[in-house]
Amino acid sequence: MTTQPDERPPKNFVQQVLGQWPLATVLLGVAIGLAIVFTGHWRTGSTLIGLSITAGGLLRLMPQQRVGLLAVRNRALDSIVLLGLGIGITLLAWWIPPSR
Repeated sequence: MTTQPDERPPKNFVQQVLGQWPLATVLLGVAIGLAIVFTGHWRTGSTLIGLSITAGGLLRLMPQQRVGLLAVRNRALDSIVLLGLGIGITLLAWWIPPSR
C-alpha cells in the first residue's frame, strides 16, 4: 500500500488540543472579561470581551487548517460576524456614559 505524498499521519490527542489555540484564546479573553465585569468594572470587562471577539474575527482569516473549531461556516461569514460583534460590543462599552 503506497501513501500519497500529501497524506499526513493522524494527530495525537495533545496535538489536537494544542491545535485549538485560536478558539481557546478567544474563550479565555471572554472569560477574563466576564470576571472583570462581575467585579464591578463593566466598561473594562466589556471592552476586553469585545476585543477578544474582534481578535477571533482576525484569527478566522487564517487558513482553515490552522483555526480549528473557530471555523463554523465559510471564512468570510465567520470573519464578518465576529468582527461586527466584537467592534460593536467595544463601541457600545465606550458609548454608554459612566454611571455616577
